Amino acid sequence: MSKIEIIPLGGIGEFGMNCMGIRYRDEMIVIDAGMGFPEETPFGVDISIPNFDFLEEYRDDLTAIVLTHGHEDHIGALPYILKKFNLPVYASRFTQALIERRLDEHDMLDDVLLHRVDANDIAEIGSFSIEFIHASHSLVDCFSLAIKTPLGTIIHTGDYKIDDTPVVGPPYDLKTLGKYGEEGVLALLGDSTNATVAGRTPSEQDVIPAFREIFEETEGRLFVSTFSSSIHRLQIIFDLAHEYGRKVCILGRSMVKNVEIAEELGLLKLLGDTLVPLSEARMYDDDELCFLVTGSQGEMRAALWNMATSTYKGMEIGKGDTVVLSARIIPGNEKNISRLIGHLYKRGANIIEEKRRLVHVSGHASQEDIKIMVETAKPRYLVPIHGEYRMLFRHKEYVKNHVAGYGDDNIILIENGDLLELDDFGARVVEKHDLHKTFIDEESLEEIEYDIVRERKKLAYGGAINLVVSIDKKAHTLIGEPHVTFTGVAGIDPLNGFAAEARQAVSDAIGEMKREQVADRTVFRENLRLHMKRFVQKELGTKPVIVTTVVEV
Repeated sequence: MSKIEIIPLGGIGEFGMNCMGIRYRDEMIVIDAGMGFPEETPFGVDISIPNFDFLEEYRDDLTAIVLTHGHEDHIGALPYILKKFNLPVYASRFTQALIERRLDEHDMLDDVLLHRVDANDIAEIGSFSIEFIHASHSLVDCFSLAIKTPLGTIIHTGDYKIDDTPVVGPPYDLKTLGKYGEEGVLALLGDSTNATVAGRTPSEQDVIPAFREIFEETEGRLFVSTFSSSIHRLQIIFDLAHEYGRKVCILGRSMVKNVEIAEELGLLKLLGDTLVPLSEARMYDDDELCFLVTGSQGEMRAALWNMATSTYKGMEIGKGDTVVLSARIIPGNEKNISRLIGHLYKRGANIIEEKRRLVHVSGHASQEDIKIMVETAKPRYLVPIHGEYRMLFRHKEYVKNHVAGYGDDNIILIENGDLLELDDFGARVVEKHDLHKTFIDEESLEEIEYDIVRERKKLAYGGAINLVVSIDKKAHTLIGEPHVTFTGVAGIDPLNGFAAEARQAVSDAIGEMKREQVADRTVFRENLRLHMKRFVQKELGTKPVIVTTVVEV
């Protein structure tokens, strides 16, 4: 019997790392391949990506990767999935420009087949026919996807909001969405990021009055920090800077690159000679300058952090400067942003955040936007995606209570690793897989095994014990005393004789072992580790990492 399988690899029950497989018979497409920012950062982990090894069992079925838009939580893991599976990639012009830069960093650009698609293009990929529906978001060139299959149409919203007056590009294409709604939609996979927020999400235009006031009031240098991909916001800053006679100087590599790309594609329009390089900006008075800078999330390598804590190319934030943080706080970044604000205040800056003025609006659908989406698409099944579980749940509850015809039977909550089946008899989760994240070191761009991060956690919480014993190579007997060192193990006092007790416990354990147990060095090392583990747990109640070394003499 024919069926459609929906398998989320990331982005459901969490922020970021968005990735989903959709399979019909022996064909599977992958929607997005995003990165996340894990809680494991204290253990040397910068970013996380889905565990693409899970897709190995579907290797022969994989046909393409389809990208909804260019945010890192949707494209950041693309090089890593392409290293494992050589697949064509479908993306908008702006998204393609962003991923070309990322693929180039991995020396992969010449090896990947990229298909550029525009709004309302239709891509025929095996049994799938995909129309790219223009979506309004905080980024430009974004899509919702209408995925036609032999069993029915699936709408994947991507990230969206129903913005009637975007700064760049047209409003959300409700007309095309409504066409599919009238024809019949099997399932709607809907963004849940703002499902807890009442009302409509404000338009990108709604920040203009607050920014106009800021430009009118600011007498010194003006610094605006926002996401480098927020082309709507960048356009507003450029327009107001030109209107108020300020030159714009861009600080931060990603901001510089994204402005270049957006201008080349005609998505960002710069008036006159508003944009100036840093070398030229130094020649202007403070009240003639506006700096667009990276670092709205308190990133320690970004331009704003460096100007707030030391110097950035000879520049520092100082008394009389105004700093606007025009971005939402990504969960997990609260402490970094708080520290950044503290440093800015120490330097005498005036700080404007979204809590004080409307200098940022979300790019995600709030409850009334969600209602518009559901009522327009009219899906048989609603599947909340993108967001923490509480958001998925609130998405379900809001639609149940505010859109007629939806209840527990046709609103389905899924999690990463679930296999959701859709067929003529209904929809159901038939399998659950425990999917570990894959971690990436941001400096080397190399994968870090899950087991390594788990070991780092153990080291952080329990410390480490290094046990070295010398063994007679022929007699297989202990030579001298074992050598034991403790690193970061709680409860160790050099004066209480614990080290001596540990050495004696190891000596006694070796004395009780049979000759063949010592002769097999692998078995011997593991037995030593277990004896030391039991001794330390009994005496201290801790579980440090224990490393055993056997020296043959």
